[in-house]
This record gives sequence, structure tokens and C-alpha cells, in this order.
Amino acid sequence: MNATAFGDKPQEIVTSENLLYDAAERVGRIREGRQALHLHLSRLLPPNREEAKIRIAFRMFETMVDMFRGQMFLLTNNDIMLICKDARLADLDAIVYKLRALFSKDPLTYAEVDGEDRFVTFYDLESEYDSFFAVCAQLLNEAKKRVVQNRNAAPVQPLDARNLTKVLERIGVTDIAGVVRRQPCVRFSEKQTAEVAFQEFYMSIMDLQKILAPDVNILANRWLFQHLSQVLDLRVLSVLQDAGFRKTPTAFSVNLNMATIETQMFRQFEAAIRGKAGLVVEFQLVDIFNNLDGFFRARDYLRARGHKTVLDGMSPITLQFMDAERYDCDYVKINWSQDMADDVVTAELHHALGPLGFQRVILARCDTETSITWGLNQGIHYFQGRFLDSMVAAVTMAQCDKASACTLVQCNQRHGVISGRLRVDCGNNDMLDTFPPLKALR
Repeated sequence: MNATAFGDKPQEIVTSENLLYDAAERVGRIREGRQALHLHLSRLLPPNREEAKIRIAFRMFETMVDMFRGQMFLLTNNDIMLICKDARLADLDAIVYKLRALFSKDPLTYAEVDGEDRFVTFYDLESEYDSFFAVCAQLLNEAKKRVVQNRNAAPVQPLDARNLTKVLERIGVTDIAGVVRRQPCVRFSEKQTAEVAFQEFYMSIMDLQKILAPDVNILANRWLFQHLSQVLDLRVLSVLQDAGFRKTPTAFSVNLNMATIETQMFRQFEAAIRGKAGLVVEFQLVDIFNNLDGFFRARDYLRARGHKTVLDGMSPITLQFMDAERYDCDYVKINWSQDMADDVVTAELHHALGPLGFQRVILARCDTETSITWGLNQGIHYFQGRFLDSMVAAVTMAQCDKASACTLVQCNQRHGVISGRLRVDCGNNDMLDTFPPLKALR
């Protein structure tokens, strides 16, 4: 029989959100002893939403399904929803703790908004069923919209050797200054004052994707992206050299590949800032592991020329498995997470970093006052994060004669860029590059 005998209505695509919604309806009839857990993995930064990591997170919950007669749903937006019965909160917390460690580099795992944990939501379905069911309905509606959008959208291709060439060509004809971001690293002194020690310059991967390759997932192949990042290193150095800052930073901090240190562009940049600003080069641990000899060669070269190095992206977990002192960098950057406030984790950090000394630690991703207070109590002097960015913006506005034309959010955003409309619209570009001193937290 021809399908048109039943009309031309297309068959609805069944998603995991449909299945979750049906399960939520059934649970509503027997709620006693039932709980739900919603992992908001869709809120992770794009580089952290790799399929492999999402699958690992999903598998970590499989024991909970068997133990507590649960149902688990991997949603089309990468969220995970677990419905279970008579589960102990301690057991659920233990799994969530491991997942925070898996995604520890993402601010979602440690940043809160108005006291709300944005990484996970727990529901006691005996008392919170209506809220849970409303969320399931919302997730289903959003999934239906994505299905329609995906039908009409052009497919996104993974990065491969063929389209890498096209992306590299686009880099050559694109002004990437608009995707370069900056963030101050603030040094707190013993005299209750704080000032910017250096400014870190980096690229916004999301914005880069939009302007260079909206049809290509540039993070899909790590090794091809490594080659791409080496080309981007050169463009960033060129952009910084020609940025035309009203006030040159005290020191530039850049995250570079080891191979970039040996290029002519790096030597040109180094010559351009010599005598005007310091230079801090940050290296990722994974890159160091891939080329240990190259790292030591680059570190020694930089040190001989008076520059400083940073071992970047560390966490309490990585410090358990490697000796930071062995790499002999000037600084070790640790990403703050709420777990670090735990006495046991704090003791482990002191054991791992004792030989190095906390005075050489940069505490990054400080999004709350709690992180700053904890760091100061450990003897840390260097801090980065959105809490400090907001402090810089607030102090700037207090001193700026054009402040009435801006909001705090706008001032914060304008400090974070080096070109583009946000900066042009600022009525006081001089203060954007000044970064006034702050008062230390007591």
C-alpha cells in the first residue's frame, strides 16, 4: 500500500527525550522512594563535550541502574538523566564526584550561580515530581526543535586532511584579532594590595569555529588540530605585535606549542617587546608528554633569555600522578574546583606541591570569592578567574569618567577583547589597557 494512503504526515523521530518523558509519566503514578539525577553536560564548553568523555560518563552510571532498579537516558543534547529507587544520596554523590574529576577543567564543575550547582540537579520525586516533570517536558520540546533545525542545517564535517587545507587558507585571509581574548593574572601582596602581574592572551575556540570553519569541527582530530594550532600561534603573535595597546602590558602570557618557540615569528615578537614587557609562555601537560625533550629545550631557551614558563592546566588529580617539580617551570597553574576546599584534598595538594612551594602556584578559574580566600590561606599569591575580572571592571568603572555610559557587564567584556566593536564602543580606551590596582581580600 502506498504511504500516501495514510496522508503525507512524516513519521516522528523518537529521541531519548521521548523515552524519558514516557518514563517520567509512569513514575508519576508511583513516586515513593524514587529519585532523579540530571547531569547538565550540555552546559560544558564545546571542547569538553567530546563523545568519548560523554560515553565514559554514561557508563559510570551503569552500576547505579542495576543497583537501584534505575533507568538512564543519554539525551540528544548530551545531558544524562537517571531515575532510580531507594538510592542513597551518598552513593549518588560518589558518582558525581568522579564525574566532576572527569570534567575538572570545565568551569561548570566548580562554578555556582546564586548558590545553585550548575553541573547536577537532584530531585526527590516524592516532593519534587512536578518540577522534574516540567524539566522533562522542556527537554522534549527542545529536542523536537533540534530535530527540525538539524534537518535544515548543513552537515558539520570532522576535521580531516582535505578540509584542513581549506581552514588554513581561511586563516591566511581572516583577521583573527577579533577572536583573541585576554585575562589578567592578579598578584596579591602581603600589604593587602593586588596588581596585574601579566595578561594572558588566548583564542576563543567557539568564535574561531564560527568565523573560520562553521561547517568543520576543528576539534574532531587532535593531531590535525595540533598542526592547526601551530599556524594559529604565529597569527596570534603577529596580532599582539600589531595590537596598538594604549598601555603595553607589564608582561604578555601566551600558550604556545614547543615548535613555535623556534620560529622566526616568535623571534620577531620577542624583539618587539624586549625592554618594554616581560614574556610568560604556558605549556599544556599533554603537549609536554608528547615531546618531553622539546619541552626541556624550549624551557631552557626561554629561561636563558629572561622569560618565564608555566606548567598549565593542573588539578589535584593530575598532581597525584606526576611530579610538578620535575618540569622546573617558574609557575604551576592549578584550576580551582570546590573539592579543593576539602581538608583531605588540601592536605594532598600540600604534599604534592610542598617541594615546589605555593608561592609559585597560579590558581586559575577563580569564579567566586571562596576560591580566592582559600588560595590566600594556602600562601598562593597569583590568581585568575571571572571573579577577579569583575573586580577589575568594578574598580575601573569607579575611576572612569565615562562609566555612566556602561554597565559592569559591558566593562568586563571590553577588558576581555583587544579589538572589535566592543572596544570601539568604549568611551575610555586608555583605561581598558591600564588595569588599575585592587585591594586584596581580607
